[in-house]
Amino acid sequence: MNLLPLSDRSLNFIALAAANKNNANSCDLAILEGHYDIDVLTECVNKIASTHPIMQSRVVKKGFRYYWQFDAQLYPEKRFLDWSEQYSNVEQWHAALRQFVIDNPIDPFDGSGVAFVYVKFRSYSALMFLSSHAVSDARSGYILFEQLHALLTDQPIPNQDNSFCEDHLLFDSVTYQAMFKAAARLACELFKAKKTIPIKASGQWQIDYHDLGVEATESVLAWARKYQFSANVVLNYVFNKVLNNGKKYTMIETMSVRTLSSRNLSSSYNNLILSFGSDIGGDSNWMQVYQSRLNRLKSGDHTVHQAEQRLQSLSINLMPRRGLKLLVDSYKRLFLNGNVILSNLGKLEFDLKSIGKCKIIDIYNFSVPLPPAGLAIVVSTYQGRLRISYAHEGGDITSIKRAVECEIASLNE
Repeated sequence: MNLLPLSDRSLNFIALAAANKNNANSCDLAILEGHYDIDVLTECVNKIASTHPIMQSRVVKKGFRYYWQFDAQLYPEKRFLDWSEQYSNVEQWHAALRQFVIDNPIDPFDGSGVAFVYVKFRSYSALMFLSSHAVSDARSGYILFEQLHALLTDQPIPNQDNSFCEDHLLFDSVTYQAMFKAAARLACELFKAKKTIPIKASGQWQIDYHDLGVEATESVLAWARKYQFSANVVLNYVFNKVLNNGKKYTMIETMSVRTLSSRNLSSSYNNLILSFGSDIGGDSNWMQVYQSRLNRLKSGDHTVHQAEQRLQSLSINLMPRRGLKLLVDSYKRLFLNGNVILSNLGKLEFDLKSIGKCKIIDIYNFSVPLPPAGLAIVVSTYQGRLRISYAHEGGDITSIKRAVECEIASLNE
């Protein structure tokens, strides 16, 4: 029996899913011109899965611990759909693809934590890798698109995925000192004033997508160079002006831990992101303080956040699946009252213009809303274009999207 304990990161997302209507889907979506042979796609996806053990595993609870259970006969679910007659234009089809991710949660307890969906619309195709966030991070799906392109063009793909082993073999162990600092930080959070962002939750989940184009990317980068900030700082400056009128609030962010591993994880499909809280806005020099903190995180301060995840995972492992929602709801009330923004800036790390014979029109990653986020913003670029997806529980956020676009356009005026 092949059992691997879930990492602290994966455990946190398993718990979040329980409090998120049992949905913690991440989706990597590619929209292309042209069609594929279904049998060929099926064969390629199975070949890719056979190189990533986590794609052939399900979650099980044994004693006081959650595990990945590997099964060589288990492959990702595959669905092939034709929506050519269901929608009148590409925009409606695109919106339906995003809604599909909300309406079809992946259950990693039931089967593979990954599913592949192929949807035709007239002369277009959509390729979607849906996955539980317990399995994947923002880079994982792009790895699958790269490997799919390689197989469709008769090129070799990596056969070793170093991520499917226990965390202590990949990363430094969490020290007692880091655990003490993490416990102290969590204790301080109990008494910290909670700030809310004025976004009214309607309970109706949706994902909006906005392509701002090349000029928006150039505007962000020019402002970043002028004031010597990272692009992430610039975007959070924009979001703070739009959403909170410059006031101080706490935002949850993520950073990749792939480069922190003792083994090469560049071709590994797994949840390899670390979440952390940031104070945004308030003082006139908050951007300098924020950038400095990001630099410290990358150079070693992340260990305290690893310890925070470890403390959370200890309580998660003790809880049966049916009790995870209560655990997350309690944690939310104690530490994360109000809406918290989940912001992530990612850049596609390949220069593909096609997948197999089909030309790429767009390709990006997004997630369904996760508690305690009332709004999840994912920013990325592709071929120089700045794209933002907004996952939220509110109603019409057109005014927010327009305000973000205006603020980015006016950065250098």
